[in-house]
Amino acid sequence: MTRVLRHHGSFFSAIELLHDPQGLCETILKRVKSSGSNTYKFEVKMLMLNFVTRVVGNHELILLPLYTLLQRYMGGHQRDVTAILAYSVQSCHEHVPPEEVYGILKTIAHNFITERCSGEQMAVGINAVRAICARVPSVLSGEDGLDEDAKEKSTAWDVEAFARDLAGYAKHKDRSVSIAGRGWVNHIREVYPSLLQGKDRGLVGAGLHRAGEKPLRYGEVRAASGVRGADLLAAYEAAKKAKSDNGEEAEGSDGWQDAGESDGEEEVQVNDDEAISDGEAPDLMMIEENETGAEEKAEEGDISENKLDLTKLSEKERAKLQQEMSSTRIFSTAEFAKMQKLVNRQQRALRDPRLAARLKRAKANGDEFADMSDSDIDSDDEEIHIKGAVNNVDIMAEAKRKRMSKAERLEKIIEGREKWESKDRPGGSTNTEKKRKKNFAMSKFAYSTRQKVGEKNTTKRGKKFKGKKVEDGGKSKKRRRKF
Repeated sequence: MTRVLRHHGSFFSAIELLHDPQGLCETILKRVKSSGSNTYKFEVKMLMLNFVTRVVGNHELILLPLYTLLQRYMGGHQRDVTAILAYSVQSCHEHVPPEEVYGILKTIAHNFITERCSGEQMAVGINAVRAICARVPSVLSGEDGLDEDAKEKSTAWDVEAFARDLAGYAKHKDRSVSIAGRGWVNHIREVYPSLLQGKDRGLVGAGLHRAGEKPLRYGEVRAASGVRGADLLAAYEAAKKAKSDNGEEAEGSDGWQDAGESDGEEEVQVNDDEAISDGEAPDLMMIEENETGAEEKAEEGDISENKLDLTKLSEKERAKLQQEMSSTRIFSTAEFAKMQKLVNRQQRALRDPRLAARLKRAKANGDEFADMSDSDIDSDDEEIHIKGAVNNVDIMAEAKRKRMSKAERLEKIIEGREKWESKDRPGGSTNTEKKRKKNFAMSKFAYSTRQKVGEKNTTKRGKKFKGKKVEDGGKSKKRRRKF
């Protein structure tokens, strides 16, 4: 059975039922600050800070003196400093001003993320910074969108230099530090890939950078102008209608032509008496090609109007179309599912440049939505699972797979060979294939090759020490006589 994740606040039901959380946190914080060294024990202070930070993070309270107090306990040799960092992370939320979080990040960077610290301290510091930036994404936005005068007055720091400095720890010699650095790089790729260098963005980060992905500034909100994906649904239906119209025209042109139809020539009717009297054949009047071409272009224009190209629309025009579709139409359950699939497809295209290029080629060929069949989208056979209700599928026994015959096994083997031998994707070879076929003399000094050679030498050295015999002749095992 699949596990349904709930909101983080529902795990602390007692904290959710507090009457005045803001007043309670201010009172406890005042006691912690005003107490001397002999008033409360350090363990009690830690419990009080844990409670205050958890309530602040759960109710998203604004308690600015808390962050300056936490910076006092962030020394490198502080007792239970890892718990202090955890309390700092759980006290952060998206409504905290970035100016308050800058002080915490600077303190962590100066006391933990330096070369004088041990590998474990550096890894803990990088992970704490990543968790804080994940909870307060407006910290990474920095001075984006501010005027020059506002930038001079602001106390924001250079976020780009800070992000790239932490990204450099991805290749640190200590394994725990390199893992923490790679986690930071992966987080920045998803949230704000423009902060990283081009070599660190990767495939997903490059796609999101091209799409202009960046976090919202403090206080900024993206207000929805309509149902998400309504504009994509309009484009899908327009393309579907245009394709059906083209199919009907193609079927009509394949049939028999009427005898009255002509290939652009039209005869002028003449009375029989005039033709006989003159004794000459009647003149044929030609219709100009411009008139027929104009008619064909008009028909093509009517068909092309059915297609809706969202790439040519600006953001305001798309928002207007989305609002118009949402306000003038009642969507069914199948249409909501269709919009969700279209939105997921668009998000995958933003993250994967190869998929975006493939969709662009399909759009040029007129098969933009060929991969989304109507039977796959419009199907109402999928059952809606209501939270709390037990479905009979959840408690049914899993059917054992029948053993395949020899012919079926052989057919599956041949199918697998054909799949790997033939290229399913268009274009040349991938970077992995090029790397595999590369000459060894060109890649023997590469970082990956030197790393492999170092690992081999380390294992050989370990085997030598492990197989070394004791040369003292077993004297160390002899017992001493007691006198």
